[in-house]
Amino acid sequence: MPRFNAFFMIHKGLRAMMYDASMSLQHTDFAHATEYPHSLQNLEHLVAIFDAHAGHEDGHLFPLLQACNPALQDEMEKEHVKDIALSNELRSLTASFRSATNAEAKRELGNKICYTFYAYIAFNLEHMNKEEQVVNESLWSHYSDMEIIQANMRMVAGLSPDEVRRNAVWMMRGCSNADLIGWLNSIKKQVPAPVIDLLLGIAESELSAHRFEAVRNAVVEPVQMS
Repeated sequence: MPRFNAFFMIHKGLRAMMYDASMSLQHTDFAHATEYPHSLQNLEHLVAIFDAHAGHEDGHLFPLLQACNPALQDEMEKEHVKDIALSNELRSLTASFRSATNAEAKRELGNKICYTFYAYIAFNLEHMNKEEQVVNESLWSHYSDMEIIQANMRMVAGLSPDEVRRNAVWMMRGCSNADLIGWLNSIKKQVPAPVIDLLLGIAESELSAHRFEAVRNAVVEPVQMS
C-alpha cells in the first residue's frame, strides 16, 4: 500500500505556480512599461510563497528528521537557505528593474530576472524531488503514516486562511482528477462539511465542467431517497 506523502499535493501546486510565472515572464517585453507589471507581481508573490513554504517545512516536517537522520535534516535546511538566497537575488533584480529609467536597461535587467528565475526553478524542482524521494524514504523508515499525517496536520493548522485558499487553488490547477479525488476523500472525514463544500467550490471555479463533475461525483455521496 502506498505510504503517505506529505509533499505530494502541495508540490504539484507549487510546480504549477512556477510554470505559470515562467510563462508570464517569457511573454513579457521588458522594454515596454505596460507589459511587465503583472509578470513581476506574479514573481514577487511566488518567491514570498516559496519562502513561507520552506519555513513551514522547517517548522513541522524536517524536525521529524532530527531523531532519525540529523545529517539529512541539516542538508535540507541548508538547501532552504540557498533557496531564500535565490529569492532575495530575484527581489534585488526586480527592485533594480523598477528603478531603471531607459528601455535598454530594463531589457537587460529583464533578461537577468528571467535567467535567475530559470535557475530558481531548476533548483526548486530538484529540491522537491529530493524531499519526495530521499526525505520520504527516511521518514517512512522511522515513522508511521499516522505520525507523518499528524505532523502535516500541525503544519496545515498553522497556515492562514488566505494560504489555505491559495494552496487549494494551485493544487486544483496542478493536480489530476485522481489526485484531487484521493485528497478530498482522505480529508472529508477529518474536516467539517463546510470545508469540503469550500474546496469543491474552488474546484468548480478552477476545473473544466467535465473535470469538476467527475471529481464531485467521486467525492459527494448521493442523497438517499426515502
